[in-house]
Amino acid sequence: MAPPGKAPTMDDVGRRAGCHASTVSLALRGDPRIPAKTRERVQSAAAELGYRVHPLISAWVSARRASRPVAKRVAAAYLTCHPRAFQWQADHHFRSIFEGACERAERYGFSLTQFRVTDYARNLPRLNQVLVTRNVQALIIGPALEHHELRGLDWDRFSLVTIGYGLTAPAVHRVTEDHHLGMKLAFESCLANGHRRIGLALVRQHNAMRRERWIGAYLYEQNQHLVSAERLPIYIASTATPIAEATGWLQQQRPDIVLADDPAAWRSTGVATLGFALSAAHDYTGVHENNRGIGSHAADLMVSLVLRNERGIPAMRQTVLVEPSLRRSGE
Repeated sequence: MAPPGKAPTMDDVGRRAGCHASTVSLALRGDPRIPAKTRERVQSAAAELGYRVHPLISAWVSARRASRPVAKRVAAAYLTCHPRAFQWQADHHFRSIFEGACERAERYGFSLTQFRVTDYARNLPRLNQVLVTRNVQALIIGPALEHHELRGLDWDRFSLVTIGYGLTAPAVHRVTEDHHLGMKLAFESCLANGHRRIGLALVRQHNAMRRERWIGAYLYEQNQHLVSAERLPIYIASTATPIAEATGWLQQQRPDIVLADDPAAWRSTGVATLGFALSAAHDYTGVHENNRGIGSHAADLMVSLVLRNERGIPAMRQTVLVEPSLRRSGE
């Protein structure tokens, strides 16, 4: 047994399992030269003692044993889960998140390589094999257009972070925009400019991908600042072109201003708009997401998990919220 307060070593595991430390090392790496029963015995002993192989030390030792140069950077992967036809790197929102993650990872000595999941859609175990062969220690699962699940990866090998609410399973640590704060900033900006009939127009899919947090913040602000007669019903479009369905709502509710995630689409109505989920690339007055910051914080979280040797699906996950900012056109 390791002395109290001291982290267990391979020697401790070997004594518990009744084998040499070198056998422990091979068994914990799944070496086929070690009989299955021995591997199971070693893994059981390691679990009992709370011993875990540190990924950075493991990478260094593997390189030395293979007589190849020790990698100067820790390998990590950024998984994109978009439809095959979607060119995500041409979209500023997605591209800037990835760039923010790469820049931050680089600062900490990590190399972040992008893998498109659709390239392995029918064979995710093949992607898993590629990641293991490249000694990838951590995964950032990027934001997606739709809810999705990922099956077929050996999650226990990796430190795991996802961005946004696209990934529904497995449940891992998450970094995302503070949607509640973004709506609060937008609503309060409308009030400060004298607007009282403040409408909210959403696309159903966009709303679902933010877990209704925009609606929650909007309803709270209505209740806090407006009398009953000033509170407008929320307009939720079933298609990606909300203005095509909005004529009746506009005529009946007569909003002073519309809070919209795509304010440019509403220009033809002549109604004032304010964006509440704008990319940094947009030169509109409204609430702008910190896309690069989201990627940067995802990399921060990934690095901290690797350094703490926390791998696999967490028992209790955390969500990091990145604050947006209210900006005027031209700022």
